Amino acid sequence: MIKFLAHLSGTLLALLVALIQPWAAPAAIVLVVVGWWWRWGAVGAVLLVIGVLALSDTGLVAAAAAGLVATAYLLNIATVTAPRGVVPTTLPSVVGAVLWTAAAGGAALLPVELEWAPVVAPVLVILLSSILTYSITTARRRPPTAAQPGAGTQDTPTARADS
Repeated sequence: MIKFLAHLSGTLLALLVALIQPWAAPAAIVLVVVGWWWRWGAVGAVLLVIGVLALSDTGLVAAAAAGLVATAYLLNIATVTAPRGVVPTTLPSVVGAVLWTAAAGGAALLPVELEWAPVVAPVLVILLSSILTYSITTARRRPPTAAQPGAGTQDTPTARADS
């Protein structure tokens, strides 16, 4: 199933490039096919899509679709050779990709004209992602707060000073 999703998303990525800039389609097809065996080909295909989007005047919907397809492609192609049981497209990964795409689309629709926004935006996204990820992971790592048996009889400096 993972191999099927990797091939499907790679094909969709090549078709997306062909729709946006037909002259880049052969390179996208070659990189997608090479990406089935070597991961650097998949990374090259995604970088080609980014370049095509940057050079052409595409709309927000095309850029969002390209981002979602590229995310699905990289998630699935990276785990084609993974051990059995590794599933890259879980419900949290799909929901996260869609929500981040919606957030980016909403931010792109804001009528703000700031010259320095493209410089600050990636830093803010990384900081926000780090804060969210840290809060999720620390909630899982916290030790239980229930009192352990014999916890009140530890030899602490205050206990020694009281006796």
